[in-house]
Amino acid sequence: MIYWVIYDITKNNNRTKVSEQCKNFGLKRIQKSAFCGIMTKNTAEMLAINCKGLVEEKDCVFIIPACVQCFSNKILIGEFDADKFKEKDFEIVD
Repeated sequence: MIYWVIYDITKNNNRTKVSEQCKNFGLKRIQKSAFCGIMTKNTAEMLAINCKGLVEEKDCVFIIPACVQCFSNKILIGEFDADKFKEKDFEIVD
């Protein structure tokens, strides 16, 4: 399933840590405080657990599922590289 992670975090250090967690879970940055990618529900829950320890009570992190059909009905203004979000069977690392 496609997941969106959108956050509003006050402290730069905490924001950077959440951003790194998103990258570590294979999500791609869409905007400064928004990531998107394919994860299972269990993986999304693990990300939530990891992020919970990185933010303060006044901060906010949304982890929002979106089915492929819903995502395909998006309204897009501007540039968006959909190939970043396709599942890969493997990735070559040099």
